[in-house]
Amino acid sequence: MISVIIPTYREAENVRIIVPRVFHVLEQAGMEGEVIVVDDDSPDGTAETARELARDYPVRVHVRRDERGLATAVMKGFELAGGGIVVVMDADLSHPGEKIPEMVRPILEDRCDITVGSRYVSGGGCDHWPLSRKLISRSSGLMARGVAKLSDPTSGFMAVRKAVLDKTVLDPVGWKIVLEVVVKTGARVEEVPIVFADREKGQSKLNLRVQAEYIAHLMRLYHFRYRSLFEGRGREGRP
Repeated sequence: MISVIIPTYREAENVRIIVPRVFHVLEQAGMEGEVIVVDDDSPDGTAETARELARDYPVRVHVRRDERGLATAVMKGFELAGGGIVVVMDADLSHPGEKIPEMVRPILEDRCDITVGSRYVSGGGCDHWPLSRKLISRSSGLMARGVAKLSDPTSGFMAVRKAVLDKTVLDPVGWKIVLEVVVKTGARVEEVPIVFADREKGQSKLNLRVQAEYIAHLMRLYHFRYRSLFEGRGREGRP
């Protein structure tokens, strides 16, 4: 079974669209699945909308009232997931749901343990992005080159074998759970081309605080990746 995790905050309009779309794609591909909506207590009725959809689809809804943040919401989804493969995607319709089977198959065929949807491999791209947004994406990706060999390390679209997650301790900061999983698991990764679409409904969560959290997260991952180097320098500095 495939567990599709959708973290949400103020996404009532989009949840109403994305959930039926995901199940249509799974049905067309002959795949059994569930959707897990992890909502950060949205004031716009996102959780209620998801519960309405659960009358017609295998949807589970978990509302978090004492914690916020995309990465930790996804981690809660990992905990709740009943499928052998877990897919993570945004609720804002930016990630192409029709790519879910293509994201899952390399794992089913044991070619890899993780797939990441990439805008920057052949066949990928971004629809209607302003230059400023492209520059932020590219520069953020370059900053992560030392910890992950990905063309699109800031992607939020991922499929991962659940058994890999069960063996890994995750401690993300902010929003980039995909980069956290790739670096911490050290598992086999394959990139899948996607065309990223900018949101049509709701408000983007990208702001200066989110960007600062990304840098803080990167610092943690560099320390994790090059722990022996950092520890060696620490010992050299002691009297």
